[in-house]
Amino acid sequence: MVHERTSSGAGLHPAAPRADPPAAERPTAEENVVVPPPEPPPSSGPIPLEEAPLDPRAVARASLAAGRNASLWWVSAGIVVALVVSLAVGTRAGSVVLAAVVAACAVVRWTAAAPGPVALSVRAKRIDVTVLFVLALGLAFLAAVLPDGWV
Repeated sequence: MVHERTSSGAGLHPAAPRADPPAAERPTAEENVVVPPPEPPPSSGPIPLEEAPLDPRAVARASLAAGRNASLWWVSAGIVVALVVSLAVGTRAGSVVLAAVVAACAVVRWTAAAPGPVALSVRAKRIDVTVLFVLALGLAFLAAVLPDGWV
């Protein structure tokens, strides 16, 4: 009697020979024919903008045309005015002007037709308006609470 712990082949059994499958289970030549995949169903309309492939030339043209976009200039002008007021009058006044600019941006984003101004249209309209209004309220609150001038 062989003990499993002292034997070098403990628990190993010789592999059983594999039998060939019966002839009925073997594939025939007709079954090996490659069938092309079915064609996709016809589209029901134009491809949505989010799913359209990106054209690098169109992206480059759009980035070069950004300087001609009025919304970018209006937002930049509002920030510059807030900066000038902050330096000339005080930080509290500049913060109030910046809060007014951001609130005006929220109103424009809310009332503008789709797709909206490029400088203000980042996400869905509801998210953009909410973020801009919360930012405007936060700036106005900080302008009212924080001390004016340099500390």
